[in-house]
Amino acid sequence: MPYDPARDPLKGLASSLSSPARQLARITPADGADLATYAKALWVFVPEDVAGGVASIRITPVAGGDADTVDVLALPGLQPLPPCQVRRVWATGTSAGLSIYALTDR
Repeated sequence: MPYDPARDPLKGLASSLSSPARQLARITPADGADLATYAKALWVFVPEDVAGGVASIRITPVAGGDADTVDVLALPGLQPLPPCQVRRVWATGTSAGLSIYALTDR
């Protein structure tokens, strides 16, 4: 069934960091590639058995240079990362076994 704009009460809502995301995609961290569409936010699921009890997610913010990274820490469970637009999630520096989701408007 195709998208039906008549059933979408938020179709005219302006895109912003606080507006609901229009798309959600599971992503695979990659050192050499930006996300196909930059994310307005990330959510991460960290399994209970993550090494050391705390996961690390290495990102490059949208306004950062190619080598600019930030390591964000996350405890077990499903949670949003701090509000920041993200263009790359790095494999190096990101804990294994995480499920990472990008929220976008396109």
